[in-house]
Formats: sequence, C-alpha cells, structure tokens
Amino acid sequence: MIKPKKMRRNRYQESALRRLKGNFRTFQGFFAVFALFCFLFPLGAGLSRLYYMMINAPWLKLEKIEISGIKKLDRSEVLDVMGLRRGQCSLSINTRQVTESLKQLPAVREVSVRLESHERIMVSIVEREPAAIVRCGDQDMQMDLEGILFSEATADENSPLPLVTGLCDSNRMKGNSLPAGSLEQIRALLAAIDGSKGWLSGTAINECRWTESGFTLILGERKVPVDIGRDAYEQKITKLKKVINTLNEQNLTDLVTRIDLDYRGQAYLEGQFFAPRPAQGSAKQPG
Repeated sequence: MIKPKKMRRNRYQESALRRLKGNFRTFQGFFAVFALFCFLFPLGAGLSRLYYMMINAPWLKLEKIEISGIKKLDRSEVLDVMGLRRGQCSLSINTRQVTESLKQLPAVREVSVRLESHERIMVSIVEREPAAIVRCGDQDMQMDLEGILFSEATADENSPLPLVTGLCDSNRMKGNSLPAGSLEQIRALLAAIDGSKGWLSGTAINECRWTESGFTLILGERKVPVDIGRDAYEQKITKLKKVINTLNEQNLTDLVTRIDLDYRGQAYLEGQFFAPRPAQGSAKQPG
C-alpha cells in the first residue's frame, strides 16, 4: 500500500499570514485607543464646563460667615486666618483645613467649623482663659492652665491675675508653652491662692517671684516679701492668714518688713518692732 505524501508547509506563506494578523491586531488596538480618546475628550470638556458652571452658580456661593464664642479675639483677624471670602463657592471650602488654620491662633483652645448650608458657614471658637500673667524677659504674657502663653498682657494695676516672675526666660514667645516643671509649680501656687480668695484679695499680691529657694509673694503697697518655699503652698498661705490676724490684733502690721513661712510649724518675721501701738481701725493686710 502506498502512503500519501505529506504536504509540506510553506513557511514563507505562514510568516506572511502571521504578519497580517499582527498588523490587524495593532490596527485594532490603535482604533480602540483612538475611539476611547474621542469619547473621553468631549466627556472631560463637558465635565470641566459643568464644574465651572457649578462653582459660579449663584445658589452655591457663600453669603454668611457666622463666628461665635470670640471674646478678646478680633473678628477680622479670625476671618483673615480662615482665608474665606463672601461669594466664594461653597464646594471649594475645606472645613478641616479651615479648622487647622484657626487652631494656629495661640488664643484659640477649641474650634468647630461646619457648613450649615451651601451659603452659610458656622464657626464656634472657645478662647483660652488666662490663669496668670507670666513675665518672660521684659514681656508680660497671659498664660492659661495648660501653660500656653497665648497673649501679651496689658498693664493693669487692678488685674486680678497674679504676676509670676522668674520662671520664664526671654526666649519664650506667644504660642509657646512653659516647661512642665515650671508649669507644675505655677499650678500648685495658683490653686493655693484661689483657695484663699475669701480673705486674701488678688490685688493684694503684687508679684509671685520665683527664686532658687522657691516662691516669694510680694504683698501690698509696701511690697512686703513673704517666702513660702517650693511646696505645701496651701498650708503656708493658711499659716500666713494666722500671722496676719496676729499682727492686726497687736497693731504691728505696718512694722513688718519680711515674713518667712518656709519653716515647719513656725513663721519668721522681720521688722521695726519698737513698742506695741494702741489698737485702732479695722484689721488689714501687710503693706
């Protein structure tokens, strides 16, 4: 039996066929890309035009900026920091960014920003409350209980805030905070002074001076120094009340030049004690 001969493949013909198929696939890819471009270009142009129309639409423009909670902050300063303007498109407002910008103001403790509607934005601010005036170099700064120096203090002889000196260097600026060690001492002292408001008025303390040995309170017009050391401020100020009452009873208050309470159970007094004066008038604090 004679087997039929196998037909030889024409490799040149097959190569041409493969090239033809490859060219066709390339053409298909190019056509697909071209068709996609033709679709996306007008779509992008249309979306861009739509966005432009939206940001310029009168019903999306910011008309009101309501700010609540400000006491000493200036409204114009708050608006400048916010960076918003009337007539701005509400879609372009980033409330989180506005909030972070307002938090950069040293006097701001808390802030909330929200869009009430497309035309009104609400800003609620909680300002820092001054707890003391701290002298940093030759500059007096208001400080809150968190230790933030948030504002320059104006000269006011009748200010109820105690003036603390000796705990802040001249390098501290508005917005800075006091070191933790200094803040701890001030907080303890302020708590003791606050507990004595019933009998020791804030204006009677001219200065709370910090030295290597601790705090010295400067009292009254005669600026009588009262040393209370580094600790147990409440107990020592309570002891001061007893000393003042005793001096008033014996009419020796005006003769005292210095009081040292940094002794356990004792008080050391300096003054020009010549002879007891006859009692007259009402009791008063040194100075």
